[in-house]
Amino acid sequence: MKPLNFSLIFCALLAACLMSGAQAAGEKGQTLYKWVDKNGVVHYGQSVPPEYANQQLQVLNNQGVTVQTIAAPKTAEELAKEKQDKLEAAAKAKQLKEQHENDQMLLDTYTSVSDIERDRNSRLSAIDAQIKFINNSITGLQGALIGYKNQEDKFAKQHKPVPAYLQKDMQNTREQLETNQKYLLEQQQNEQQVKARYSGYIKRYQQLTGQNSPGGGN
Repeated sequence: MKPLNFSLIFCALLAACLMSGAQAAGEKGQTLYKWVDKNGVVHYGQSVPPEYANQQLQVLNNQGVTVQTIAAPKTAEELAKEKQDKLEAAAKAKQLKEQHENDQMLLDTYTSVSDIERDRNSRLSAIDAQIKFINNSITGLQGALIGYKNQEDKFAKQHKPVPAYLQKDMQNTREQLETNQKYLLEQQQNEQQVKARYSGYIKRYQQLTGQNSPGGGN
């Protein structure tokens, strides 16, 4: 009886282990897909037909258990709607944040509707004073232009050139008049904006506190 060759036995066992491991790894490495065709029939396979590649798929392990779900690619319409939904959600969140900050400002700044009305009236009085001042300035500039025009007409009747100083005065007055008229329009618009803003303040403050104006109106 020949002695056992342990080296050969060890090599054989090692080779068997490696082959078994390779086979198991191969089986584990196989990817099995599950999909549904257009008729609702479920299919399984290691590759997905091209016509079903753009729909939802499931990846199964070698026990047939779903280990991953691959969502179908979104259409252009779905992507556009998703983007629009995000924009609308962001705008709504911003609006709610601004509303909260505005509400807190009202509650921290005022103790009654009367406080808001006094603040509004003070601002409107300041704007009104600016409007009166600029109106008076415009009237003065318009009068100055009339005077310059009369002087210009006299030189024309005398067939004399209009002096440079007079031309310059007229040009400066026209420019100042235009500037003042723009400023007047800005102040008039500002007045309307202040009225609208404080009207909103009062309405919102009443909603937050349940207070009414002293006269009982809104």
